[in-house]
Amino acid sequence: MRLPPFVRPGVPLAGFTTFGIGGPAGWLAEPATRGELREALALAGELGVEARVIGGGSNLLIADSGFPGLVVRLSPRGEFGSRERLPGPSRRWRVGAAAALSGLVDHLAGLGVAGLEFLAGVPGSVGGAARMNAGGGGRGFGRFVVEAEVFPFAGGELVLSGDDLSFSYRQSRLAGGVAVALILRFLESASPEAVLAGMRESRARKRESQPLDLPSAGCVFRNPPGESAGALLEEAGCKGWREGGAEVSDRHANFIVNRGGASAREVALLAGRMRRAVAKARGVWLELEVILWGDDPVFPELTERNP
Repeated sequence: MRLPPFVRPGVPLAGFTTFGIGGPAGWLAEPATRGELREALALAGELGVEARVIGGGSNLLIADSGFPGLVVRLSPRGEFGSRERLPGPSRRWRVGAAAALSGLVDHLAGLGVAGLEFLAGVPGSVGGAARMNAGGGGRGFGRFVVEAEVFPFAGGELVLSGDDLSFSYRQSRLAGGVAVALILRFLESASPEAVLAGMRESRARKRESQPLDLPSAGCVFRNPPGESAGALLEEAGCKGWREGGAEVSDRHANFIVNRGGASAREVALLAGRMRRAVAKARGVWLELEVILWGDDPVFPELTERNP
């Protein structure tokens, strides 16, 4: 089968993740247009393989053997990386899903758009932020999403409202396809200086509490209702635990960092130890927040529900 020029076989995926871990994709498609995206999704069907989308790879652990299907990575060139204010009285923006979240936050701050300060310093793409409802402190990116233009993996095109997307803690309906653009609405405004000051405070808090100097995938586990996963893991004595090149951060117990050469297997083994320690100490079964791709004998343990 002759592949289109924007599709390559066997591309290592580690460099597309903030963890710096992971084997190759069966095929990597980097479409720059909607037509190319349609072609990529049709190709997955022709090959008989699963298609998945990768954004900034900031919450992803890919198996050492890789992912055998077709991985879609939207090119930030052209419309997928664009951002424009829409005409009319409402403060609406149309943003391509491949646009960098940090770039959007910085750009809007300079215009005096407030409300995004809590996302300052959060890595990844705008599409990924919507897919995972990125956020913190009880706030999520989904609150700004009015509509999403989506190419479902099963075929076709949809325009989904914010209500349709069912945003909740680290979840949305965007898991079923490729978001190509989002319509965002912002209701708060302030002087650019005030917004930028709020962003500096948010970044400072993250620097103090998170290991931003080492590769990681952010928080490993979701916060249980009324609890902090980080506090439970610290109470269980997990800080500093190691498995090969993977280590539980001594700054935040819900972060596993890559000290150099860590494998997905080592991260998975360490995460399993962490969860068992909390279950033994407090009877709380932590649910994984990091998304797993590919096959590894340890991965099923991490995705199982409370036994």
